[in-house]
Amino acid sequence: MMDVTCPKGLNPELEEAYRQAAEKSVLAALNPKVFFGYFSVTADGVGHGNDTTFPGLDWGQSADALLWLGRTAEVLASWDYVKGMQRDDGLLPFAIIPRLAGKTAAMAENCTLTADARGAVYAHWVPCNPLRTLANVTALQLADAIYRHTGDGQWLARQAVMLARTAGWLIGQVTAEGLVHGAGFYVERPTRVEYDGVNQCCTAQALRLAAKLFRLLGNTEEARRCAATEERIVACFRRRFWAGDHCVEYIHPERGAISSHGLTDVDWAAVAVGMLAPDREAILWPALRQDPGFLYGGMPSGIATRPESYEDWEFTFNDRMDLAAMGRVWYLECQARARMGDRQGLMDSVRRVCRVGRESGYNWRERYNAQGGFGAQWYCEYPANLIRVVHRFL
Repeated sequence: MMDVTCPKGLNPELEEAYRQAAEKSVLAALNPKVFFGYFSVTADGVGHGNDTTFPGLDWGQSADALLWLGRTAEVLASWDYVKGMQRDDGLLPFAIIPRLAGKTAAMAENCTLTADARGAVYAHWVPCNPLRTLANVTALQLADAIYRHTGDGQWLARQAVMLARTAGWLIGQVTAEGLVHGAGFYVERPTRVEYDGVNQCCTAQALRLAAKLFRLLGNTEEARRCAATEERIVACFRRRFWAGDHCVEYIHPERGAISSHGLTDVDWAAVAVGMLAPDREAILWPALRQDPGFLYGGMPSGIATRPESYEDWEFTFNDRMDLAAMGRVWYLECQARARMGDRQGLMDSVRRVCRVGRESGYNWRERYNAQGGFGAQWYCEYPANLIRVVHRFL
């Protein structure tokens, strides 16, 4: 049994879920047999590979949870591993798959995935290359989390060049108007071609965090560049991503603004990171905080309140895997509720995740829909985010 110290003041249900999430998922995913600091996206190392790292989001979520659990040394080792895969232009891989090193693999009809000689993958196999900005955003968020946990200025100074490259590549994806290039930010199917609203929000937040880190480093020019780009993204979002009483989900290059799927995760993201003007936030929040459509089979949080309304043309690959409740959306919901002071709504949502975990032996699945969980078993996203939510928002 692993030694897990739960935060004080948790009720018995939440304390047990926290302990189980830590022991059975996040800590169980550590595997020093691969290398010291390695952790998989599933606790059993079966789903999505037992030596694969996903710097696009999954890595950052688990790493943040591990920091809260006192496993800083492993997180720093994993950081160095991912850092070593950064291209000269600043792009980080969304996946590192050693078994595919130097190979091109067929993923589906007319869809391939290519890894470099080290196994680093920089372009997604789904058409339109979703997730292209995700790793760089995640790295900036994790750098902030590491520094907040350690307060280690020497560590931060050693990351200065890497962080400048990471932020620089990301800034290069922002148009003069303030739109962030990239298909689905953390969803592959639907792909959300071309300007995904969650991407606008999370990129703005990542650059805000980067500006703070560069100020600490004394790099005023990089800080100014990140802050100015963030301001441009926010201003553009307020012009282009408002649909009267909710946010535009994405802006398609040919079909324009898409906002026909009810409330979406873009609404959660916009509130979570403060993208909207106060008057518009006041219009959105009362509806957003109480809409039951985000519960998919009772599980928070789905990507849209009208999932049945997605059309075939919105899927560049023929499956609907991400039309689901996912831990990444749930985290944005919790972040939004915390920012808005909705303690009751936050606790209700946390209890739902705890209950679903308890009913399945604390084996959270990768995705959930009206029929229940599907995708990889022992997936670490919900448990990692449960730990993060407890510490950051409760």
